[in-house]
Amino acid sequence: MPGGNRPRVALTMRVTQTAGYVEPRDSISHDWLRRLESWHMTPLPMPNLLEDPAGWLDAAGAQLIVLTGGDDPGEPPERHTTEMRVLDYALARDIPVLGVCRGLQVLNVRFGGRLQPIEGHVAVTHDVEIGPRFRSFYGARPQVNSFHSLGIAPEGLGEELSAFARDEAGGIEAVHHLSQPVVGLMWHPERTNAPAGDATLIRDLIGRGAFWR
Repeated sequence: MPGGNRPRVALTMRVTQTAGYVEPRDSISHDWLRRLESWHMTPLPMPNLLEDPAGWLDAAGAQLIVLTGGDDPGEPPERHTTEMRVLDYALARDIPVLGVCRGLQVLNVRFGGRLQPIEGHVAVTHDVEIGPRFRSFYGARPQVNSFHSLGIAPEGLGEELSAFARDEAGGIEAVHHLSQPVVGLMWHPERTNAPAGDATLIRDLIGRGAFWR
């Protein structure tokens, strides 16, 4: 395993601006770096604007690709282009992918699904109902954090995706691909009030791939 016993995790990044002058830059929350370090995993922040994202991922030896949160799907364009290319790379090579918040939304759109505005899900915590296959990680009804204004209704779920967590109104909070090692979570594993089961789920995704097949 590259990096010894520490899985190598590629993290997509936001495009941000500094105050006072125009200088676009890629950035990643310290929350992700701290969380992965606490899980004994090696974070690999992945730049936008790479000419060859596949070559970068090959050289980095990434064992998991995380499509991180922030921004709406499709924005900004350089991030969108990078994440689409990264996702195509992962799907072609059966490399595990975790989509978080915006990342889940990106996955849903990529597989033909739809998003819709949702209220009452920004900077709150709430319960979700977990499907039987994933209760070994989370139990039946964990509490999760929530920082999104776009949601997925059952009728808007993308093809090849299956929901395994829903909120009290039936909105989709977590999905997996039917046959490939792809998982999406609407909550943020890197932030406070995240379920402890996230760490085990992510380790199983890295070590076992699409273990639900």
